[in-house]
Amino acid sequence: MDAEGIRQSLIRRFEIIERLEQDPELQAIAMARAAKDCAWWFNTFAWTYDPRAPAKGLPAYLPFDLFPRQEELIGWLDARVDNAEEGLVEKSRDVGWTWLAGGYALHKWIYRPGFKTTFGSRKEFYVDRIGDPDSIFGKIRLLLDRLPVWQLPPGFSRSEHDNHMRLINPANGNTITGDAGDAMGRGGRSALYFVDEGAFIEHAEKVDAAIVANADTRIWGSSANGTGNVFFRKRQSGHIPVFRFHWSDDPRKDAAWAAKKQQELSSTPATWAAEYDIDYAASVEGICIPAKWVESSRKLAKALNREPRGPGKAGLDVGAGRAKSVLVPKFGPVVLMPTFWQTVDNIQTTYAALEVAQQLGVTEINYDAAGVGNTVTSTLVHANTGGVTVSPINVGIPPTETIMPDGRMATEWFGNLKAQLWWAMRDAFKATHEHVRYLEGHEEGVPHPEDEWILLPDCNELIGQVSLVKWFRNEAGKIVIETKKQLSMRGVPSPDYAEALTLCFAQGGSGFNFAAI
Repeated sequence: MDAEGIRQSLIRRFEIIERLEQDPELQAIAMARAAKDCAWWFNTFAWTYDPRAPAKGLPAYLPFDLFPRQEELIGWLDARVDNAEEGLVEKSRDVGWTWLAGGYALHKWIYRPGFKTTFGSRKEFYVDRIGDPDSIFGKIRLLLDRLPVWQLPPGFSRSEHDNHMRLINPANGNTITGDAGDAMGRGGRSALYFVDEGAFIEHAEKVDAAIVANADTRIWGSSANGTGNVFFRKRQSGHIPVFRFHWSDDPRKDAAWAAKKQQELSSTPATWAAEYDIDYAASVEGICIPAKWVESSRKLAKALNREPRGPGKAGLDVGAGRAKSVLVPKFGPVVLMPTFWQTVDNIQTTYAALEVAQQLGVTEINYDAAGVGNTVTSTLVHANTGGVTVSPINVGIPPTETIMPDGRMATEWFGNLKAQLWWAMRDAFKATHEHVRYLEGHEEGVPHPEDEWILLPDCNELIGQVSLVKWFRNEAGKIVIETKKQLSMRGVPSPDYAEALTLCFAQGGSGFNFAAI
């Protein structure tokens, strides 16, 4: 928010507060509305603090006006609490997550009787250190201190009810408490448990086991810290709702801000990639599709909001046992939201995938025919595909006879078809990233035609998986892609969404229409 925006917000807030101060009936109405609408409470009564602001000619204490992604996060947190379920927030640094989590807890502390929130972090001073606004409780106190007096709980006394890592509401018995280190989760029971910077916790397995017994609603919030930790495994499990909060979702940050920050971190580029671009593989060499390319794809897709048009193709990755089967539809550069099934009955999955394809207007499905894909083949022989051409793709066979940019055949570049498909997808992400950089005015930007782009939807599983897989060269010097066994040894689960997307890049000439048999 610029200086004029802040001025307008101050005028609006002061006018509201002045009216409310003079009218107890209006205060009661405002309290009732605030209880029902956490976002309105933030935008009307909450304040934040940024000691960097005065250097920019702004006040240090600023109205906490939520921007759209923050409002979405409030709704997402409400859904997790209402469903009593675990959730995970993967975030860039400095997007206001801790302030928002603290404000959310304070709102529940005031307005929802019987609610206890606990914050846990790896070190006690991150949770609470008196007088330190960087600690979680320091932020909560700053929020509490700037509320109108009539919003404070009746009988609240700072000396009596505000203690180290413990804030008590004497009117309804609610508390906000803190845990730290290996003691996290062992202090009674909570309605909501926030795990601060969960990717950096030393004994996260023990913490996870403890907080499962502490609270049904557990929110793990963190920036990325590689792939060898509980936070990463939870993020990739596919069983936990994920909220992705990238710096580009923050209207206070633009390409110029990012360029300056990257320059400041130029000596440690992996720090920018992990802590700002949410790149779990930032320090891993040989990643096939860098996370920043994937983020450019998501950014361009969001900016254009392009409707799918033309013939559609879909990739179907068939899961074994209870593993997911995933269908990813693609219309030109536009990738639609995937559909997944988690069942051992691949016959049922096959018919379900055909139905989804027909509803979307997909004319061709490519599926991995090796292994469990044989079930799909045998089912399709007897199925009415409704005109959808279904092509079995064996990614383990040699590459196609495509001419590569250097004039050589694809068989000289790649060890198998899987590597060729991943490389085709890599080229699409690279072209999209270069085009976005061109639009943003960067010297290294290169314009590319639309048919070379790839535009990803806001699918956390797909976005998260594409940038995890490595490539390397085999003994013959040809490009190959990590196997599932190699990924597993790095702690990376099978990238079923990404594998389904690669199948969209297979040429269906090897396929056939089973309906014609």
